[in-house]
Amino acid sequence: MTYGAFLAIWLLPALLAVAALVASKPLPLLPHFHTRSLKSLWVFLAIVALLYTTPWDNYLVANHIWTYPPERVWGIRLGWVPLEEYLFFVLQTTLTTLWLEVPVRWKGAKWLSARGNPSVWSVVGVGFIILGLIAWGIFLWGEWPQGTYFLLITGWALPVIGGQLFLARKFVGYFKRYVFAGIAMPTLYLWAADTWAIREGIWHITEATSLGVALPGGLPIEEAFFFAVTNAMVAVGWLLVRIFPPRAV
Repeated sequence: MTYGAFLAIWLLPALLAVAALVASKPLPLLPHFHTRSLKSLWVFLAIVALLYTTPWDNYLVANHIWTYPPERVWGIRLGWVPLEEYLFFVLQTTLTTLWLEVPVRWKGAKWLSARGNPSVWSVVGVGFIILGLIAWGIFLWGEWPQGTYFLLITGWALPVIGGQLFLARKFVGYFKRYVFAGIAMPTLYLWAADTWAIREGIWHITEATSLGVALPGGLPIEEAFFFAVTNAMVAVGWLLVRIFPPRAV
């Protein structure tokens, strides 16, 4: 099984199914929520995801933290990363963005929560930023080679999520159910997809830079964490685009 076939089997059908759910319902008018074009929202998030992930992913592949057997990819590389990986960035962002729209369109105001305390989200945001910086410090210190992949994920993702939560602190409480659904459902699906891909040998996580801990089924814990935090970045990014500039109805 090739990486391209994996995308065709696991990502495209899911995208089509979620897109059909989104298309079947109009976007409701919710408090503080902009009914801006889904296309423009998706394009913005996809471009940001591509630009932010590309240098980080190239570093991982260049340093053999994860690898791709030559016979499993098309052989077209941009930097050190195969073309299929760039497609995965965009397809994952698309899947999560579309999924975030499903409960909004199907549940509407029923899923709005009572506003949480903005100071709580400020503290969480700042805490994530600090944890990310600590991870970078440990990585640069270089005394934990088995934690390399985990530290690179943590340092790369948590400061972004923390900054996003801080910016959205006044509104996360309203939309936390939507954000949670946007993180949880794509993450569970991509855990299953990644487990299958690793078993098929489409890509490989290098043991020397991995914690060596796996979920049932064999998914490395870092990979599970990776999909959770990347979907969190998309989900809170989606919320930021949907609520700014703030409005009320």
